[in-house]
Amino acid sequence: MNDMPSIQALNPFMPGAGMRPPELVGREKDLETMDRMVARTKLHMLDRGIIFSGLRGVGKTVLLIALQELASSKDMATARIEAEGNPETDYDALFHEITLAATRLPSSWLRENLAKAIANVNSISLEFFGAGVTVNADKPKQARTNSFKLELLIESVTKELRKNDSGLYLFIDELQEMSEEPLGTLISIQHRMGQEGLPFYIIGAGLPNLPGTLSKSRSYAERLFEYRRIGQLDDADAAEGFQKPAQSNGRPFSDDALKELVRVSHGYPYFIQAYGKAAWNASDSNPTLLSAVAESEPYARAELDEGLYSSRWQRASTPGRRYLTAMAEIGGDTPSSTSEIARRLGKTPGEVSMARDSLIKLGLIYSPEHGKVSFTVPDMGEFILRAAPSDGQAYDGRRSNVE
Repeated sequence: MNDMPSIQALNPFMPGAGMRPPELVGREKDLETMDRMVARTKLHMLDRGIIFSGLRGVGKTVLLIALQELASSKDMATARIEAEGNPETDYDALFHEITLAATRLPSSWLRENLAKAIANVNSISLEFFGAGVTVNADKPKQARTNSFKLELLIESVTKELRKNDSGLYLFIDELQEMSEEPLGTLISIQHRMGQEGLPFYIIGAGLPNLPGTLSKSRSYAERLFEYRRIGQLDDADAAEGFQKPAQSNGRPFSDDALKELVRVSHGYPYFIQAYGKAAWNASDSNPTLLSAVAESEPYARAELDEGLYSSRWQRASTPGRRYLTAMAEIGGDTPSSTSEIARRLGKTPGEVSMARDSLIKLGLIYSPEHGKVSFTVPDMGEFILRAAPSDGQAYDGRRSNVE
């Protein structure tokens, strides 16, 4: 493999969770939607929030960051968190980031008014069943105190923002991880803010089961959001994702090299970064030739194995790994029947339900429809069949509460 530091230092491809690629291709419609939302906000016209769902590695986090940057550049107040599943942690992140969002606005007059509004919310004493509960950010708070405080905070902030033709945009990654209490609170707040004509919008991203999670939390959630499925890029966009940064850095791919890269990447943005990086490093010619792509494929697969698959395999318990292996053997990367998985494991569906539920909680699989499960990571089944990882590997310490 070519080992030229001066060339590798210029490598424009760098896979990583949430790392923005050199070219954000195939997401023009989503950027246009955000641009339109901002324009409507400035005109005091209401809109819906947006929910993006899709497998791992399709660029949901990168898209959220790009949308936040766009909204911020047009003087919207924006906050972004990653849901963790702990109610107190998620509430703390929401209070913190919404407060920070107010300090980032360019208008000093608006920042001062928002600071006063936030200070008033932090000093309010709430009454629950006759008992006074003083809101204090330095002390633990009951869930209902957090709920009321968050609603008051968002209402106070958005009222001030509306006076300045602005709005509050809350971007939440891994939204399917948020626990029921703060999730239900946020959905209810967006519903009420819409009824009162206040510009508050949730822009969320998560796994394919996210729309169902929101509807389960609040039945009216399906009417509050525009739902968008984020998937693979088509061949033209994938080719642009490879070629445009390569050309910008002075070493494009030959036509047959580009065709092969599009084929092996399957249009997944994370794969494009991994295969692009490996081919760039393997090349000793300009343009990069098909031979460099062929030479680099094992290195790209190793990068994907380490970055996407091995760490996730290690999160599963031994029963969970056997369940994953059965899924791969039955359907590869297509949805598998839960009853057929149980039969392959020599058990009843009830006996393997705890392993299935554990894998779902860990975000390794999801249920696309009743009675079926599928991997959340593209080509996870192919990895299991190809690499045959041992089900006796050490855990990485991130097991769920259900084995």
